[in-house]
Amino acid sequence: MSVLLSPRELRERFVEAATAKFARNVPDFVRLRALVAAQGGRFLNDHGAIRTADPAVAALFVRAARVLGLHRERDYVFPAKKLVSFDLQVIGDDAHQFKVFLSQVDLAAFPPAVAALIREDCAGQAAAVDHVPFIALIAKAEASGGLDTRDAAAFITHFCEVLMARPGPPLRRATLDAVAAVSGEAASALALGPDFNHVTIDVPAAGFGGIDAMAAAMLAAGFTLLPAIQGAPGTKLRQTATMAATMATPVIETDGSLGMAQSEKQFVEIIERGQALDMDAAPRWADDGKPLIFRNFLAANAEKIFDAASTRSSAAGI
Repeated sequence: MSVLLSPRELRERFVEAATAKFARNVPDFVRLRALVAAQGGRFLNDHGAIRTADPAVAALFVRAARVLGLHRERDYVFPAKKLVSFDLQVIGDDAHQFKVFLSQVDLAAFPPAVAALIREDCAGQAAAVDHVPFIALIAKAEASGGLDTRDAAAFITHFCEVLMARPGPPLRRATLDAVAAVSGEAASALALGPDFNHVTIDVPAAGFGGIDAMAAAMLAAGFTLLPAIQGAPGTKLRQTATMAATMATPVIETDGSLGMAQSEKQFVEIIERGQALDMDAAPRWADDGKPLIFRNFLAANAEKIFDAASTRSSAAGI
């Protein structure tokens, strides 16, 4: 009988594969990894984040994430961004476990004509992919509590390279422009697809002594960051991010030809988690006397982090 990999082991393999994919596409991520290594720190992934406009993709992602031991926990609402979000977490008090922050485009918040364009794009992507074998692997893991090495490899490959991708035709420029006029964040979500739009590095593990010092080191190294760190010193969550590079995105022009638009898709975040507080704002402590670290997210912080990848309009063509 083959040995089954546990949810933790599957999660570790997923993080390794998804991180390697992210590194292929985001030069800032590679540069930051080198900066952390030069500092003598450890490159610890706190979380990855995705945006999707397709409720079916979000539901499948949630089901697949449970195979990794990640469960839906808290909801977050961003009316100005036309996004609704939730986190996927390992249940427990360990704040250092890898997490996922999943944002869905709030179709009900769009004018009906624009929402119809988004649904049309989602339908085109859905028609181009077959998730049946992947769903079968999920069902096998749900029934047995894990997957053997061979099934795990197929599961993680499909998860990272197929589910977290745009498998179908390029986005229509008219759709990109219409969505960008309402929400730059939603436009970036369509341009990228349900891939990690950012990966977040834990500041204490990186060895800089604090987020202010790490951000200063990044600025000195030539990174372009958001204008301010989100979260005041001493609070339970502080974070900032690089600005997503503007990238050429294939689009279908109004005459049916293939063109290119400019969009902002992926960036790198750094995060510093402070002590968790109870409902009365009192510090929380573990049984061994160590502080419990805040492990969720703050909507006020995330609101500004979203600005790191926002496509406000598409270029006329390049």
